[in-house]
Amino acid sequence: MEKFILESGKALARLRTGINDFIEDKIEGNVTNVILFILAFYIFFVTSFSLIFGIQTIIDGYGYFLVLFIILAIVLVWLAIFYESDKHLETDRHNFKVQPIDKYRIRFEYINLDKDSQEQFLRLLKGRRVQQKINFTVGNKSKDSANHRVLFVLFDELLVGGIQDLSGDRKQDFFQLLMTSFLMNLEPMKENTLKTSFSAWKNDQEKDNSRNQRKFIRQMLGVERN
Repeated sequence: MEKFILESGKALARLRTGINDFIEDKIEGNVTNVILFILAFYIFFVTSFSLIFGIQTIIDGYGYFLVLFIILAIVLVWLAIFYESDKHLETDRHNFKVQPIDKYRIRFEYINLDKDSQEQFLRLLKGRRVQQKINFTVGNKSKDSANHRVLFVLFDELLVGGIQDLSGDRKQDFFQLLMTSFLMNLEPMKENTLKTSFSAWKNDQEKDNSRNQRKFIRQMLGVERN
């Protein structure tokens, strides 16, 4: 049975690859073109059926074939709408995997998030993009601006695999996620500042201040006791 499933899976993969190649190369991947192609194929099938069994067969059963045509058209349009909705759902999600966190143990008061910001933060935990930016206010010693390093520690704890080893496009994606998700004391994030702060933060992981920040964030997330 296992061998049959494996071979069948390979055969189905080859079939799907051929279909996808045909749709992309010949029909150019356009949903409307795909629908028209399938409907045209149905009409071709009915015409071929009439040539084999006679036109009278089609005339006698025209109502049956018409109903099938309408049902097929409705199903195809619905599938196209469903497919389009999937693409919109994908744009609603960020491409980072988040550690399982018990939302009821999170102590939002540690980072001064209001109710709206809490809801947006929980969206991030679910793998979704925020609908409005979260105002991050945990400050530097000067209290003049929010602390990027605390935010880095937060995501180092949240994201599977952490963020310390991010590089290239993956690091750029992470910076983009921060810039589209957070304000720093009501100010937009700047990419150059993120890059500089991120490099300095990575180099300071063994310092007491960094250890204290990590302990603070773990307590905030409810994964470490006071």
